[in-house]
Amino acid sequence: MRTRSVSMLLALAGTGTLLIAWALAVASGFVSRDSVPYPWEVASRIPGLATDTEFLTGLGDTIWSWFAALVLASLAAIVCGTVIGTVRLLSAPAMIVVDAFRSIPATALIPIAILLFGLGIEMKVAVAGFATFWIVLINTVYGVATVEPMRLDAARSMRWSWMRTRMLVTLPSALPSIVTGIRIASGTTLVVILSTELLGAKSGVGTLLVQYQQALRTDIMFAGTLIVGVLGVALYSAVTHIERKALTWVYQ
Repeated sequence: MRTRSVSMLLALAGTGTLLIAWALAVASGFVSRDSVPYPWEVASRIPGLATDTEFLTGLGDTIWSWFAALVLASLAAIVCGTVIGTVRLLSAPAMIVVDAFRSIPATALIPIAILLFGLGIEMKVAVAGFATFWIVLINTVYGVATVEPMRLDAARSMRWSWMRTRMLVTLPSALPSIVTGIRIASGTTLVVILSTELLGAKSGVGTLLVQYQQALRTDIMFAGTLIVGVLGVALYSAVTHIERKALTWVYQ
């Protein structure tokens, strides 16, 4: 309890210091007043922006894109990772391909995705799904490959089929590693979704932030950015909560 209180005080002190430094930088002319508003000007815009229909619609579009990319990519990665981690002959050549593709920045694929899918949600999901897939895949392969041999031997002794063994032994044993990969990937997914919106998508909160910037409404742009930051924390916390509920025995 005491440690939590100290952490909270340090967080508040750090936030206060940052806000003071921000205000002093604007007041002293270190940063342009036209580019960076005062903190209280940004704060005054947050309530109106948080209830603005257009902004909320864009926020909902971003959340839906994030959810679709995370779920679809995770499901595909779990299937592929289970096969790669189980079939030993595939592991080495498959991981060479995985290492090659996961080194490609997802944002570098935005022009290709725009050509293939246009500027809609499909493009955002495709690009973010690409980034998410490799993270979950690697965690799945690791989790599947490290299942205790004794459990697999028990399944063989009962003459379970390959599919039944994977569903009842391999995946449950690998679940902690898989869910950890999904949690880690959730943040990356949101970052890539926002990147696609900032760079070319026709909808989403990132697209609105670009419009605010082009209209020189920097106070609203900063307010929107702060709301997006809160959204990121909320989504990560939600995924972490689901992880703890799904893996109760791990955290006991």
